[in-house]
Amino acid sequence: MRADAERNRTAILAVAGRLICEEQRVDVSMDEIAAAAAVGKGTLFRRFTDREGLIRAVFDDRTCRAWDRARDIAADTAVPAGDRIVAYVAAVFDLCSGLQPLLRALPEGCHARTWGPWQALLAELIAEAAPEADAEFLALAVFACLRPEITAAISGPRHRAGVLALTARLLGPDRS
Repeated sequence: MRADAERNRTAILAVAGRLICEEQRVDVSMDEIAAAAAVGKGTLFRRFTDREGLIRAVFDDRTCRAWDRARDIAADTAVPAGDRIVAYVAAVFDLCSGLQPLLRALPEGCHARTWGPWQALLAELIAEAAPEADAEFLALAVFACLRPEITAAISGPRHRAGVLALTARLLGPDRS
């Protein structure tokens, strides 16, 4: 990709992410995004085709960057497995809470495809900490707690604290 095209793509993703995720402007138009990114509408539509394509690109960009950090947390064997699990779930929760506007806008199929590797890594960590547990089920249960409809029902801090407390309890009192 040409340097100017990559620069435009980076600017568009940053602006769209800021407007949609941080400023919670779920109804922001493609025109507004193009103007804020200082690119023409043609550039925006050539790169992303439509609003859903742009939202998917923002989602993919943010989750890819977070995936590297999450894997680092999981791989740090100097930290006990139970602590890594809670730190990993906290990182996933923080990512998901920041992506709520995008999660609501994307079709369900994207969620399962995107979160599969995340769930599998959590299951691996759980299996390490609790070999007798049904690690796959517990990982799915933790991820179910991150669904947007739950986030909408309770406050963010209460939700986060509850998910982390539940995760620690799943591991048992001697493992968390």
